[in-house]
Amino acid sequence: MTSEPSFDDLPTFDATKFEPPSWAKTQFHHWGEKKGESSNSNTGSRSDAEVPKPTSKEEFDDQFSRDEHERDEDHEGDEDIREDAKEDQIIEPDEAKFTTDELKGLLNLATKLKNEGNDLYKFNPPKYDQAILSYIKALDHLPFIPNPSVSDQEKEKNDEKKKEVGSGIEEVTDEEALKIQEEQEHDQSKNGISDEDQERLDVENDIREMNKAVWGNLAACYIAIKDDKKAVEACSEALKIDPKYIKGLHRRATANERIGDLNALVAAKEDYTLLTTLLPPTSPLLPSIKRSLFTLPEQIKVEEKKQMDEMMGKLKDLGNSLLGNFGLSTDNFKFEKQENGGWGMQFQR
Repeated sequence: MTSEPSFDDLPTFDATKFEPPSWAKTQFHHWGEKKGESSNSNTGSRSDAEVPKPTSKEEFDDQFSRDEHERDEDHEGDEDIREDAKEDQIIEPDEAKFTTDELKGLLNLATKLKNEGNDLYKFNPPKYDQAILSYIKALDHLPFIPNPSVSDQEKEKNDEKKKEVGSGIEEVTDEEALKIQEEQEHDQSKNGISDEDQERLDVENDIREMNKAVWGNLAACYIAIKDDKKAVEACSEALKIDPKYIKGLHRRATANERIGDLNALVAAKEDYTLLTTLLPPTSPLLPSIKRSLFTLPEQIKVEEKKQMDEMMGKLKDLGNSLLGNFGLSTDNFKFEKQENGGWGMQFQR
């Protein structure tokens, strides 16, 4: 009769039988080593002798877990490096800079395209669609130049005043001429603007003016083909550059008046009102503007009533859909204006 097997009969565990082959040993010692530049990896500085060989399955699993964790940290470090590199390469559109010569080149191209659009607009018969394409191409060549600050605007106004004063022909003595020259040199040194900076400011101002003019011409084309909504949009772009742009205000008001809904009529009235404060008394635009300002209030009232009736109709439909569940309708409720100005409601079958 054979005896029952016991644990003593089991073979002794021999760890050497579970060792990986020689080619795998070398690879195993380099699992935690990283050849890159990651600052998170320190395993690359360890020699093979410093990494203990696993002598059991538990030690092997433990070593494998540690190495896997180190590899994950290395990958995270690499991702950080790649993200930093991407951030260094990305240039925001607003941060892109053009040299003064580059701005001049773009302005010259836009001017040429604008003139082509003007010729197409004046052609007999006018070629509005082609003119629109020329104006859009001109805008594509014009970079965005933000409006100058308040101090810059004041300086420009002062410069314009100086030009107006100096436009007359006057005889001056040598002493007066020397004094004027000294004042100009003093003003230039006080402002701290070099000739190069002043040249760039002039080019940027010309680009803003070109943008405004092209948007205004584009609006004129849209008005001619009766695309009033696009005309309003084009005028609004021009007025962002110069809120007191006469042609932009007049064309936007004209387009809004033709659109004819409540919001458009109110906007047209506002633009026409502003124009009466900007135009000289002898302007040929004033008679038509005054006629529009005379008729617009009544048109606005009609549109307000129309909009109110539409809203009340929708509310009535909603009320009928709810009251219908109870065999009622909004016709069962009558509203009457009271003597005190309030409203009263009566229920009737």
